Amino acid sequence: MVDWLKGKGFGGSNEIDHLTKTINEQSDDQRKIITQFNKAMNEFATERSLETCLDALNLSMQLANIRGKLAESYEYYSRLLEREITRLSRTRPPPS
Repeated sequence: MVDWLKGKGFGGSNEIDHLTKTINEQSDDQRKIITQFNKAMNEFATERSLETCLDALNLSMQLANIRGKLAESYEYYSRLLEREITRLSRTRPPPS
């Protein structure tokens, strides 16, 4: 499991609920950062200053970071679902 997910308390009984909450929070953060990034890019396009360039760069790095975490979260979520499907398919008899 990804280390930052372990630090968020994953591995317990409410893992899927907790992961869903984390994904929703990250998605909210991503939407906020996208709004800020679009504004920063517009300011940079207008002013062309070093400060506006650095602001846009900083927000693009934050956006890349949150998107990386979202991708890891979805990947982990898919592994959880695969495990659950495998477990359920082993416990149920095949259809007649």
